[in-house]
Amino acid sequence: MAGGGTAEAMKVSDVFILVGISILVAGFVMHAWVDSEILASEDGETAVLEKSAILMKNDKLLIDLDIETANFVYVTVYVGLEEYLLTPVGDIDDYEFEFTAKEGGKHLVIVEVGASDGVVEGEVLIDVQRSLMLDFMVYPLGALILSFGIYKRKEEKSVEPIDAELN
Repeated sequence: MAGGGTAEAMKVSDVFILVGISILVAGFVMHAWVDSEILASEDGETAVLEKSAILMKNDKLLIDLDIETANFVYVTVYVGLEEYLLTPVGDIDDYEFEFTAKEGGKHLVIVEVGASDGVVEGEVLIDVQRSLMLDFMVYPLGALILSFGIYKRKEEKSVEPIDAELN
């Protein structure tokens, strides 16, 4: 240690607690952090957004558009040589689309929006809902490691010698 000091070695229980909490926080960030994409165009042009996603069979793509005015909205999903033109779910003015993967692999989503006044501004949120909950396995793993670290800490404290003053 710099300056000639010494530091106590890190205990195994502290390592397990640190790793368990890190896994839990990383899992929360992984699931909660979904950014929307900006959709904009110049005057007289169509706004186009392309995103790709790797999906497994029965995974769902949820596409939500937040656009003020639009003359036309086309959302197309390409899987290999197949093309799927999506229709809005529910109310037509909400611009919410849903696609269920019939096979696994790379899926290309193309969103095209044109406005009558020629300028398009808005946001597109593309969310993936997995059919298998494999990406949620980090939570039980993090909780298991954290609980093992807490157990080891209690065990280490029970074995520590008791300092006593004798008169």
